Amino acid sequence: MEQTIQERTNHGTQRLAEYPHLEENLQSKGRIHACKASRRGYQQASDRLRRANRDLGETAAFIAASLTTVTAIQAVISVANDKLGLSREILQLAFNSYIAVFILILLLGALRINGALRRRAQAERDIDQTKKGIFEFCPLDQWPKLEE
Repeated sequence: MEQTIQERTNHGTQRLAEYPHLEENLQSKGRIHACKASRRGYQQASDRLRRANRDLGETAAFIAASLTTVTAIQAVISVANDKLGLSREILQLAFNSYIAVFILILLLGALRINGALRRRAQAERDIDQTKKGIFEFCPLDQWPKLEE
């Protein structure tokens, strides 16, 4: 039994000694795979960064449009008050509703912006990490181009 174990150990050692280029070949294949994985991760992180930036823009547009609409409704209420002579209680209710909708829009916008900023920060960290892998494992011609 000892002899079998010893033979397996010697046999494996003998193989590596006979093929010194095998280790180099495995190392170069590992670098190729690491380079591909880093480049793929970089592309995915760049896509996530673009989506997060787009979400930030959409959220800002949503908040601006919503606040403009709510302000227009308040203007209509004011004009209606002059023309219709509504009671003070109805105007107070309309104004409180206006304030509630205004605050709700700001809160929802803040939550959405916070989420987009977190996703953006994570994507930036991922880009930095994958660039490090690209610089380490990929040849110079496969490095990402400088963004202007």
